[in-house]
Amino acid sequence: MNTFMPIFQSSGCSKKKSNIGLGLNDSVTKAKRVHLLSYISTCFKVTGIAIALLVIGTISSCNVFKNQVYFKDLPRDTTIKNVITENYDLKIRKGDLLWITVASPSPDVAYFNGFQNPGKEQPGGYLVDENGNIDFLKLGIIHVEGLTTKQLKDSLENQLIPYLKNSVVSLAFLNRHVTMLGSVSSQVLPLTGGMTILDAIAASGDIGLKGKMDNILVIRDENGSKVFKRLNLKDHSIFYSPYYYLMPNDIVYIEPSRIKTPLTVPEVLSYITTGLSLFFILSKL
Repeated sequence: MNTFMPIFQSSGCSKKKSNIGLGLNDSVTKAKRVHLLSYISTCFKVTGIAIALLVIGTISSCNVFKNQVYFKDLPRDTTIKNVITENYDLKIRKGDLLWITVASPSPDVAYFNGFQNPGKEQPGGYLVDENGNIDFLKLGIIHVEGLTTKQLKDSLENQLIPYLKNSVVSLAFLNRHVTMLGSVSSQVLPLTGGMTILDAIAASGDIGLKGKMDNILVIRDENGSKVFKRLNLKDHSIFYSPYYYLMPNDIVYIEPSRIKTPLTVPEVLSYITTGLSLFFILSKL
């Protein structure tokens, strides 16, 4: 019996040691699991923060867009009265260059659409001389200074009755323009009768997010002086302003907006990758 005791004792000791070893392994495994879960949780937190920032950036950019609304204070489905009317029909002045065309079923109409401003150096159009006159084909010297384009049109059509049947006269200024600057497509626009500031902005590509709709500057020549007027297109009071209709040689400046450029998807992914890489490096220190 005694001879077998060491065997049993030895067997018992090794079994006890084995149990102890298994307990240590379990503890290490649990610690690794806890560390791994903590690591995964942190990764999700970092990714979640990055996604949240992306969403916030998107929302903020949408808010900027919502603020760019014409006539924001105007009630829905309403009527405003006593607005500024088109009493700004352009009057002809000395030095103006007029393009005049005549349409008629009469065969002689081509004669009245021949070379305009004969004997002058101007390539085309009728130049209003220092006396306020033009030399019109067949009709001779006509005083036009102070007339609107509509008045001159009616006058010419009446004077052409002996020569042409059912004549229709069209007029345009060749030297009148409006200059557009700032947060639109900068250009010089030919000025037509009744052109409004909205017409000019639309012809220049609209303002969009690039400019301040509530701080538009119009520079106008009046009686030898420069007049500077600020307009707000978010307010419907623009329809009451004498600057709603543009005048010859007006300068319209749209002030640029200071807006944050939203991040692109590749930029966001780059920031997320960089943040995760830094986290991995720091977690190993």
